[in-house]
Amino acid sequence: MTQPAPKTGLMDLRILGSNGQRSWYRQFLPDEGIYAAQLYQDMRDTDPIVGAVFLALESLFRQVDWQEVPADDSPEAVAWALFLRECREDMSHTWPAFLADVLTMLTHGWSYFEVVYKIRRGPDQTDARYRSAHSDGRVGWRKFALRPQRTLSRWEYDGDGGIQGLWQSTPGGVVFIPVQRALHFRTTEASGNPEGRSMLVNARRAYRFQSRLEEFEAVGIERDLAGLPIVEVPIELLSPDATEQQQAVLQGILRQAEGVRNDERAYVAMPASEYVVREYDEKTGTEKHVRLPTGYKFSLLQGGSARAHDTDKIIKRYGQRIAASLLSTFLLLGGSEGKGAQALSGDLTDLFETAGTGILDGITAVVNRFAVHTLMRVNGVPPQYWPHLEHGGLTDAALQNLLAQLNGVMNAGGITHDENLETTLRQKLGLPERADSVTQN
Repeated sequence: MTQPAPKTGLMDLRILGSNGQRSWYRQFLPDEGIYAAQLYQDMRDTDPIVGAVFLALESLFRQVDWQEVPADDSPEAVAWALFLRECREDMSHTWPAFLADVLTMLTHGWSYFEVVYKIRRGPDQTDARYRSAHSDGRVGWRKFALRPQRTLSRWEYDGDGGIQGLWQSTPGGVVFIPVQRALHFRTTEASGNPEGRSMLVNARRAYRFQSRLEEFEAVGIERDLAGLPIVEVPIELLSPDATEQQQAVLQGILRQAEGVRNDERAYVAMPASEYVVREYDEKTGTEKHVRLPTGYKFSLLQGGSARAHDTDKIIKRYGQRIAASLLSTFLLLGGSEGKGAQALSGDLTDLFETAGTGILDGITAVVNRFAVHTLMRVNGVPPQYWPHLEHGGLTDAALQNLLAQLNGVMNAGGITHDENLETTLRQKLGLPERADSVTQN
């Protein structure tokens, strides 16, 4: 079960097993866990750089070929490999569509699918539990149903800290999906974290600052163009001792000021200014100066056009950091230990291929162990005949297409953040050297 922590700057999550012992512990900021799912999805859907990078990666993986490999050359093994292909092609969704859903783990760090089965009774069945292109009565896959990350309620653990399943929030209540009926993909399994590690973790800070600056810039420009409403009213209307009638008059005036700006309720209410008149005092035979309020007055305050900071340059800097962090994280996700520094000095295409192959290896291992093996088991297939899935390589055309798309993303704001990475990327993408590097040489 989960014990919520008090609302402080940090939140403590303690996952307890059935024996009451702590099985997994993590201290995190409030925007991780369930909060992170919403944040990461917003980043994926709204930020153009994040969206472009993930679209390029999805395009890369969708072009990979998959094949069913029999356990041996015997007729029985070959027949069950063919059966596996039939099941893969007989689902209600395509295999590339499934891979696209699996790759949401790059955004969130994890993805979770419920494996739904069916009895293959032919294409004329009206019930989806039995409808199939085949009518041999065997058990096949109906679909691998993604359980969106934003619907996570909590994780279930056993007494030893093993993951038992996921509790999903639905309109009808909370539903438990056991791991025995699921495919659980993670970018990393370090520390037993069921949520892996999102590619967007290192980009969160830059994204926040960039988003806020874009909002400030837009509001600032809009106020420069439209002006800020200023309403001057008699000072007695702003007095704490104002009568109910005076307060009603003030509220009516302020509502009119709010209506001037339909998108933002912004205005300035201030006491009326004063003007000076000269009056002749007949008793003393002298003139005196009298200060009189102007009464009600409406005007627009125009902002100055000069800016103390170049917001466009600052926003681009944060965009560069987002792109660089995404690129760096992807290269590390699928790479094995000790190859990162060596690959940076070599061919960038090989580096992307190594990272992509590592991710594909992880996906294949999960599918074979928890989908293929279970499918064979429920159909009573002897283990010596169990086939397995293998993925093909990342084609040169797909890799070059990925690099071309990333080149376009990078050209929008340049490449910075890491010197070694930047040098290699510039060389591979045909970009000129940095000016400071040329000067030093």
